[in-house]
Amino acid sequence: MTIEGNHMIADEGKVFRRIVSGEDYGEEIFLGYSHYIGGVKQDPPHLDVPEDFEEIDRPIEEEEEFEDGVLE
Repeated sequence: MTIEGNHMIADEGKVFRRIVSGEDYGEEIFLGYSHYIGGVKQDPPHLDVPEDFEEIDRPIEEEEEFEDGVLE
């Protein structure tokens, strides 16, 4: 993982997941204020920090998984 200011970039083949809600966020995140986490309004808004997220293996998308019945 690379962190430059408020910009986080996951390692190759990884994505970020918010630990508390389990939501996937993709390969890059710009940290800031979250007004909703897991569908729950945050009052006051939550200031995201790198420790709020974990890197996980990028899930295989269903359309990527099989082409003509063969795993790619």
